[in-house]
Amino acid sequence: MGLIAKQAVNALLERKPDNHDWMKKLKRVALAKELRSELKNVPNFEKLWDHQLVCFLLCTTLKRFMLHIDMGGGKTLITLFSILHRKMLGQKPKAIIFVPYVTAVDTWIEECKKHTPALSLTPLIGSTIQNLRHLEESTSDVYVICYASAVAMLAEDMPVAKRKKKAWTIDPKNTRKVFAGFDTFVADEIHKCSNVSSLTYRMCRAISNECEYGIGLSGTPFGKNVEDIWAQFYLIDFGESIGETKGLFQAAFFEEKINFFTKFKEYKFDKKKMPLLRKLIKHNSIHYEASEMNDLPERRYIKAKLPLPTAMEGYVSVAAAQFIAAIKSQSGDRTRAAEASYLQLRQLASGFMTVNGESNAKVKVSFDTNPKLDLLEEKIDAMPYGRKMVVFHHFIHTNGLISERLSKLKIKHARIWSGQKDVIGELKKFRDDPKCIVLVLNDQSGSNSLNLQHANYMFFFEQPDSPINRQQGERRIWRPGQTQPVYYIDPFMEGTVDERIYYANTQGKNLLEQLLKGTEKFSGKRQPE
Repeated sequence: MGLIAKQAVNALLERKPDNHDWMKKLKRVALAKELRSELKNVPNFEKLWDHQLVCFLLCTTLKRFMLHIDMGGGKTLITLFSILHRKMLGQKPKAIIFVPYVTAVDTWIEECKKHTPALSLTPLIGSTIQNLRHLEESTSDVYVICYASAVAMLAEDMPVAKRKKKAWTIDPKNTRKVFAGFDTFVADEIHKCSNVSSLTYRMCRAISNECEYGIGLSGTPFGKNVEDIWAQFYLIDFGESIGETKGLFQAAFFEEKINFFTKFKEYKFDKKKMPLLRKLIKHNSIHYEASEMNDLPERRYIKAKLPLPTAMEGYVSVAAAQFIAAIKSQSGDRTRAAEASYLQLRQLASGFMTVNGESNAKVKVSFDTNPKLDLLEEKIDAMPYGRKMVVFHHFIHTNGLISERLSKLKIKHARIWSGQKDVIGELKKFRDDPKCIVLVLNDQSGSNSLNLQHANYMFFFEQPDSPINRQQGERRIWRPGQTQPVYYIDPFMEGTVDERIYYANTQGKNLLEQLLKGTEKFSGKRQPE
């Protein structure tokens, strides 16, 4: 950080940022009075909650702003209303909205139909050629595309000397050409743009620079790495809040050191400066937690311990012994060996295992007895008429196991996993068909950006391996619009790591990481509540 002038660092640390938290205390009458002229031409604005009115006012007045609103707080709705407001004033808004998953595209489509039908929306979910044609020929107000799809559409092969693997690049000039004419940049789940070296960030930076309006959407200001926040804010306010360069931000809030083994520089966040950082980011952002928004129905957790079938006992014992040996080992492949046996334990808990087939091909073998499937059948059968359930799972193979059992029982269901080609069609079937009462959902595909409050039962067939995925998964059904008590069902197969993962998630920890570090011991027993 020696190249960063101390004067520049001090100037950043001594900034006098705005703070919009005072607006949280405004009564609805005062908000309505302030917004009367702004919203007189916007239909249904009276349906907005108080915090949504505050966020709408900030986005339309400041033009470039970050909304950190807990899940279910209406980030999508606020964004659409801010675009609709400009259209009702006679302007011609043109917004590009980036989302993390194709499931999120459906959320934007449905919210637009329901709340802002005066806006025209084009989903960019086709091939690269189809998406480019839509961008050239369509005259919609709003376009929605996945980050990965947009990168694939723009990425160019970059020859790199002395490197065998292909490298890809994003040409800012071409990016600006493809997305010419947009005046509004929206980054949903903006933490997906945190890596300044990624093609995603470079693409979004080129597009955002050309837009008059910019909105960043996320549930919370800080994730696992504090360093990530700089890229997110730069895309929205170009350094106005926490520094014009990442180097300046690091010099102000991090301590530099040289890694003993790699000899590379590392930056460790100075925790004493967290209060100051929180103060600075409020300049162009506001944060609402769930407790500050709307009353939600009761949540009830049902935990069920399941006996390990006799046929699985030997395999579980072997996998457990291999895992213990791996984490105690000092060999170079310690982590790989531990991950393999840990994976086997997780799969066994769900009634299958991976074995080597012909030519060393990996084959999934399912056991005849599966207590989790039996419990799932029992819980679905016990649901009141008219209710729906979301079944979360982690492994792709599990999706097929669950679907096979439901099909055998003639239970109509929808499926979403990495191999599903018509994700939006499956979501519509689950939402609109009263006979479709179960959605089988991979936690990597559906823990973010889905509105599933038409279901009030959730069955975690497998525990997510991330506390964030667990939390976000729960909030798919426990969110505004939910009118029924919400039930979360967690089956724990005895002798496996099911229950340990559950309790690690509740403590905000990744169990495997903790076991490898030695901060947790593997005993096969659950963590105390």
